[in-house]
Amino acid sequence: MTTFSFKDVDDAYGRVKSLILKTPLVSNEEINKITKANVFFKLENLQWTGSFKLRGASNKIDQLTKNEKNKGVVAYSSGNHAQAVAYASKLNNISSTIVMPKNAPSIKINNTKRYGSEVVLYDPASGVREDIANDIARTTKKTIIKPYDDLDIIAGQGTAGKEIAEELLDQNIRPDVYLCCCGGGGLIAGTSTYLKHKFPDIEIYSVEPEEFNDTQLSFRSNFITPIKKGAQSICDALLAPQPGDVTFAINQQTLTDGLTVSDKEVKSTIVVLAENLKIITEPGGAVAASALLNKKLDVENKTIIVMISGGNIDGELFSSIAKEK
Repeated sequence: MTTFSFKDVDDAYGRVKSLILKTPLVSNEEINKITKANVFFKLENLQWTGSFKLRGASNKIDQLTKNEKNKGVVAYSSGNHAQAVAYASKLNNISSTIVMPKNAPSIKINNTKRYGSEVVLYDPASGVREDIANDIARTTKKTIIKPYDDLDIIAGQGTAGKEIAEELLDQNIRPDVYLCCCGGGGLIAGTSTYLKHKFPDIEIYSVEPEEFNDTQLSFRSNFITPIKKGAQSICDALLAPQPGDVTFAINQQTLTDGLTVSDKEVKSTIVVLAENLKIITEPGGAVAASALLNKKLDVENKTIIVMISGGNIDGELFSSIAKEK
């Protein structure tokens, strides 16, 4: 049985708070008017590497032994975890190798290289990223930094929830609902654990792309359920084929249910967020907001927390989405 609590998040925050940005928690009058709710957005797209992933990577790498740091680390990622591991490795002056799909957004590949990592590209149609990373780890003796199914990673991601809770409590605000983007489930596992501790009655919903709703399917069936082969989505950050064993065990205890959104709904949300909050979000980072704006849940007269998990989007894609409006 997985043992994880808010105390693990508190401990993680002590390690990473000097390495990360305490991102804003903001409200917007126009969004509140549209939804008839009191909405707070946690802007992890403004994190140093453009997503929440820096929190988990920093917490994990900080706890490596001196010998492990000397040998370096290896990770596999579609982009946001890649940038986070690269950046955290640079801060710790250790070498890193990142396995990335060749079709990952160019901004994510280029930033990972810019932070100093060696990038190994693979074809997702024929290669398995975990196998490639394991081979590198065996050869180089580097430590693998998993993207989500690791308690230290989950605790690090949970620090975003700690910041949310403390800011709301300072304002004497008690939230009714938390909407969180979900891929492998590490972010929602960490943040929901902390928010449930501080606000026991809060409803917590994972939000996924329609064809990558593995957490929703798994939660409703009560066992890990992979998505169907051939699934596609514009949300490159949320394409995990199934929940992690560790993340699912936690999310089974904290979630109320899972929600899904279409690529079309995500695109329109990216534009709404740009026009109203004046922020740039990547598709995967906008799914929770998309569930709110597309009325996947009755939120009228409620206080809602929405996670904006990332903003690493290629300029060309953002431009094309804006033109579709």
